[in-house]
Amino acid sequence: MSERIGAVIARRFGSGLIGAIGMVAAGAAATRVAAAVKDLVVAQRFGTSDVLDAFLLAFALPVFFASSFRSAFYSTFVPRYLAASGRDPSTGRELMARALGLHLAVLAMLSLAVAAAATPLSSLIAHGFPPDKREVTRAFVVALAPFVALDGASGIYTAVLNARGRFVTAALLATIPPLVTLVAVLTLAATWGATALVVGAVVGAALEAGAAIALVRAEGLPVLPRLAPGPEAWDLLQAFAVLAGGGALMSMNTVVDQAIAATAASGSVAALGFGAKVPAAVLGLAGLALGTTTLPRYSDLAAARRWDEMAATLRRHALRVGLASSAIAISLAAVSLPLTRLLFERGSFGPEDTARVAGIQALYALQIPGFLVGLVAARTMNALGRDRAMLAVAIGNFVLNAVGDWVFLKWIGLPGIALSTAVFYSVTAVALLVLCRRALRQNRARQTP
Repeated sequence: MSERIGAVIARRFGSGLIGAIGMVAAGAAATRVAAAVKDLVVAQRFGTSDVLDAFLLAFALPVFFASSFRSAFYSTFVPRYLAASGRDPSTGRELMARALGLHLAVLAMLSLAVAAAATPLSSLIAHGFPPDKREVTRAFVVALAPFVALDGASGIYTAVLNARGRFVTAALLATIPPLVTLVAVLTLAATWGATALVVGAVVGAALEAGAAIALVRAEGLPVLPRLAPGPEAWDLLQAFAVLAGGGALMSMNTVVDQAIAATAASGSVAALGFGAKVPAAVLGLAGLALGTTTLPRYSDLAAARRWDEMAATLRRHALRVGLASSAIAISLAAVSLPLTRLLFERGSFGPEDTARVAGIQALYALQIPGFLVGLVAARTMNALGRDRAMLAVAIGNFVLNAVGDWVFLKWIGLPGIALSTAVFYSVTAVALLVLCRRALRQNRARQTP
């Protein structure tokens, strides 16, 4: 069914980059709808309560590990897998099996490390919570540790599906976790409270991983890891480590935001989380579509050493993405209050919560242009092999975001954390565009006789 939908979109928009973006966006839209319904039910059931504060702060840790893993693995695995398969399909399958062995081991160690370090991690990120609330956060961290391995495994197998052009199928798999969480909240929250959210997250990730494995197997590809790595798999792991470091820092910004919000009034972490929901949905949909489809395009141009065409393509994409995303950001900020009231104001979520969340949401919307333009530039840097430069940018922006959180929090209160996010994404986009221009100029100079 998903591939028939993809075929319809491809006929409507074409079979090139625009068609691929449309296919990914169509699949991702279904995931965002499922997540939105889940968020509405969670808001009605828990409001901005302390227990939801604790869950969201605890969940931020495994989410940032897993999302960093997914992004880094996709960026390093797909180009190498396609190159190996182009030489010989059996070579591609061999690389995949060896990469599975190494990266699944990394995921297992990450999950164990999160569980083992739950106490110091909780003390660090929840230091603003009272002791009983901090203990609830610690218990949630331990319970959610398996999510790292399960969600990361899903990322491995969906990367393979995307490499095979199964964009819609891979995107639709992401509907499983929010749907499972929705069922868990509806059936278990009355007796289990916020533990239902933990059950939904872990079971949902497990079912997504299982479905991804089944689909990869249906493609005739290996799903079991090989424990003997080999040189190419080690090279892949080294490149993965560089990108994972940068991705972890970028993902850590969310944890820093929530940790600093925990020092504010009760319910601040939940309010910040609700304020980020709609902008995050926009970024998730557009970012997934752009990030999944642009890397192969820029990689092809880099492999052919068509630097002028690559520079022109980047300028065109950055301009169009910037204009479109700015219009979306301004529109979303303008309707933030009525939109928040429509989406969340029911049950335990009252008018005061609406006013608080709407201001945060309006400022979070301003991150959209910087995030998306920066993503296009980042894919260009990936294709150019300038991953270490991206790591340096990530380090700088991690520091910028942390400092900005404190400064803007003191200046305008909790919404200042959202404003800090918008500022650092804008700075990131400018820095990456400058680095892309410099790298392309250097490549042209080397090619000139």
